[in-house]
Amino acid sequence: MPGDIILTGTPEGVILGLPKDEQIYLKAGDEVTVEIEIVGSLTNYFIKEEL
Repeated sequence: MPGDIILTGTPEGVILGLPKDEQIYLKAGDEVTVEIEIVGSLTNYFIKEEL
């Protein structure tokens, strides 16, 4: 419904529970797409903030 908020939580395989040397964080150049059947998809592109 219009105005609904969709929270996705943390996807499988992200940071928590992995050894320090295997922890990979999002960085500039990464792309994340979230897709919900019937609703559609949303893609975010990560860029470095210029101050």
